[in-house]
Amino acid sequence: MKTRRIIYISIFAILTAIGARIAVPLPLVPFTLQTMFCMLAGLLLGPRYGAASQAFYMFMGLIGVPVFTGGGGLSSIFMPSFGYVVGFVACAWITGTITKKLSESGRIPRTRDYLAASLAGVAGVYIFGLLHLYLIVNFWMPGNGMPLMKVLSIGFFSTIAGDIIKAFLSSVIAIRIRKTLVFRGI
Repeated sequence: MKTRRIIYISIFAILTAIGARIAVPLPLVPFTLQTMFCMLAGLLLGPRYGAASQAFYMFMGLIGVPVFTGGGGLSSIFMPSFGYVVGFVACAWITGTITKKLSESGRIPRTRDYLAASLAGVAGVYIFGLLHLYLIVNFWMPGNGMPLMKVLSIGFFSTIAGDIIKAFLSSVIAIRIRKTLVFRGI
């Protein structure tokens, strides 16, 4: 693997970790920039290297580096929010795959194309995140569990508006960065 690719993978893993620390406290779930960096990883690095950056982020957290919103370590797997971290890998891969298909078609991607790719990636985050959240609160954590609508309320309805905004911002940022040709040949 080229040194430049390793550097870009590492940069996006670190940006995602920083995004976990830039949090705006909200009533149910804090607003962070993690998903924005996942989308940007896919948009700029493509599916393989974008997903690798998020897998590296996940690996750092699992070995104990406190990069997750709630810290780090293997016990993070049992945190209700860990499915979203797995979803970050899917997000970068989905976003990157759609972006790659656009590039291969010979058409110049526009903001709306990147927005569609980003929103598809966000769907990947929510699929893994909500599934894990539901399983953890209903089968792992002590208590009476949580009905599906409450899981959706906490894990989807409270955050989707922010993720749509981040998808739009990612699209605009990616278009501008692509014009600089910094990520050409990745």
